[in-house]
Amino acid sequence: MGTPIIIFGSSRSFGETWSAVHVVLGDNKSIPIIDLNTLSIAPYDYTYKNKEDDYLPLMERIVTHDLIVLATPVYWYTMSSLMKMFIDRLSDLLDIRKDIGRQLRGKRLYVVASFGTSLPKGFEEPFSQTCAYLGIIYEGCSFIYSGDDPDLQSANAQNIEKAQKILGIY
Repeated sequence: MGTPIIIFGSSRSFGETWSAVHVVLGDNKSIPIIDLNTLSIAPYDYTYKNKEDDYLPLMERIVTHDLIVLATPVYWYTMSSLMKMFIDRLSDLLDIRKDIGRQLRGKRLYVVASFGTSLPKGFEEPFSQTCAYLGIIYEGCSFIYSGDDPDLQSANAQNIEKAQKILGIY
């Protein structure tokens, strides 16, 4: 208990978001990173036909950590489809695995988001509202810019430092 876990949700396992996560982590190799691309996680299903996929075992692992870091690229001003599917499946924890859902209360959640064009407005709302609903403490978001605009690049150092402080590696 106590160590963070990173849930990585990008269509490209080794793209800009992967780079952003590794810039934040620096030399720290002790924080586990779960790449959602490597798991079989089906979309939310009201009849729970998908309950035998990798989602529930993943959540059993996640709740052993106090800090959950979601890493996602910004796609069309919001999170990636992989990350959205991961979050949608939290509904399973309200119905068929309430024991896991209850363990999320009091956990902390932080988001690392990579973007390449403009800083999205309202991006954090789905995360903060989901946290409020589930009793998770929302710690905020670090936006890591991957483009060529020097004004947007200038905020990266501050956002990386912010994420490192939350992760306890600064």
